[in-house]
Amino acid sequence: MKAPIVLLLTFILAYSQPILGEADTITYEKNVIIYTGNVRITKAKETLTADKVIIHLDENKKAHFAEAEGKVFYQDGKRTARADRAYYDFKKEIIRLVGNAKVEEGPNFVEADEIIYYRAEDRAVAIGKGKKVRTFYVEEKK
Repeated sequence: MKAPIVLLLTFILAYSQPILGEADTITYEKNVIIYTGNVRITKAKETLTADKVIIHLDENKKAHFAEAEGKVFYQDGKRTARADRAYYDFKKEIIRLVGNAKVEEGPNFVEADEIIYYRAEDRAVAIGKGKKVRTFYVEEKK
């Protein structure tokens, strides 16, 4: 049990802001950290909750790719996102929300079967695979 905790601490300390990971079970297997049951991961003002989160580490033990499944919910203060599953490529900074995906900011929202957010470019693509993409936008008064 000592090795997974040391590796988890190494992973956490590799970032400029601390990351707190909580779950019913945490398992480390060959450069993969698996959080299972009531998962909550917090970094500064960002929070991710899900039934299961798998973090794939690169050869330097840094997060390379993450996948979350089951009641995925993300909040960063003013923005929230929900989906059945989510995938995040840390190096490319691409987030994919899959299945009943919804992103909200205040009264504004976008709903789709899949939403792909290119974080570095600050752009998103919403895809409807069987139903139309829905958006709602309220202009701010100046």
